Amino acid sequence: MGLFTMSEEEGNYFNDNSGFIELVSCPVEEMFCTKHLDFINKRMKLSRNHWIDKEFPQAIEELKIAFYKTFEINSTTCLLCAELFRSTIVKSLEAIHKDLRLMTKGFIKRKHLISDFELATKVLAELKNEKSDSEAV
Repeated sequence: MGLFTMSEEEGNYFNDNSGFIELVSCPVEEMFCTKHLDFINKRMKLSRNHWIDKEFPQAIEELKIAFYKTFEINSTTCLLCAELFRSTIVKSLEAIHKDLRLMTKGFIKRKHLISDFELATKVLAELKNEKSDSEAV
């Protein structure tokens, strides 16, 4: 077994009693990131609700807020967890981006969503750049 265990549960995404990302165990057994993780999970749930309601700018903004919150997790022992959180958030944004791309391209495209697609493209590039910069440090 590894030093720590985490779980991403799409099935429990809307369950208010469990988070999208759950910390199962911690190598230092202190779980310094729990307050941050609660905030991140809340933002991810809000994002998912906005996404389902086709409120894409709000969904993107919630993920961006959650992403930048991960940089407040700065304990040396928590850096791997913070990176996992960032990766999970980026995956969620990539799913929104893909959804928007499909809706704005092709035979039946929705022109009113082009600005949302452009926003998703811009924010995705920004977060990936920040993520790669943090990995380089």
